[in-house]
Amino acid sequence: MLSLEQILFFAKQQGLKESSEKQAMVEYLQTLILQLLVKYKGSDKISFIGGTSLRFFYNLPRFSEDLDFDNFGLSEQEFDEIIKELVKDLVLRGFVIDSLVKFKGAYHCYLRFSNLLYQNNLSTHVDEKILVKIDTTKQDFIFKPERKFFNRYGITEEIQVNPIDILMAQKTMALLGRKRAKGRDFFDFVFLDGITKPNLEYLKKELGIDSLEKLKVLIIERCSILNFDDLAKDVEPFLFNFDDVAKVRKFRQYITGWNV
Repeated sequence: MLSLEQILFFAKQQGLKESSEKQAMVEYLQTLILQLLVKYKGSDKISFIGGTSLRFFYNLPRFSEDLDFDNFGLSEQEFDEIIKELVKDLVLRGFVIDSLVKFKGAYHCYLRFSNLLYQNNLSTHVDEKILVKIDTTKQDFIFKPERKFFNRYGITEEIQVNPIDILMAQKTMALLGRKRAKGRDFFDFVFLDGITKPNLEYLKKELGIDSLEKLKVLIIERCSILNFDDLAKDVEPFLFNFDDVAKVRKFRQYITGWNV
């Protein structure tokens, strides 16, 4: 394991604020977990998605908590075996860790790392743990994941990740579909809109949306019932640049002027 000083050195290169020691520790653990995952049997059946994939491969300027994957036929047993191997390898590297696996439609794993915060003077509570969550969701839409290299915290590895237009389509679905709206979805949408547009074939299959014009109307309708000051406060602690909070606070105006 890297020392806290080493982790913070790499974190600075990744854009984290100097005061974000806990976030840096989590990002290092995420990176190590991804490096280990790719060597296990069945890892070819999952593809990296979500905010953390955007952070790793497109320099999304916010912290992302979880490791999310699309699942292309991975069984419950295979997932369970992957987690067992992962925990074993982490223990061999000196980590004190407990894990919990749940199967509720999707596959979920909760990894809790003991001692790291207290031993590095990041917490006054000896029993406070770092949680890293791994989620996989069944994917029925047919597409070919990309293979990309990351180089973070002194770790270099190649993993499967969804194409950027699929990632934006999935982020758009989250923006439209969450029962409790989250500011991060709107922030990520604006970020992705500077790179790509959502894959319409994906949106048509999942939501019946076959044009950006229809999508714009639905997003505007969604925005009409939301409080963007609250959503901005929701995402603010995860942003690396305080001024970026305006991208969420002014999202209604942004989407109204969205050029499609």
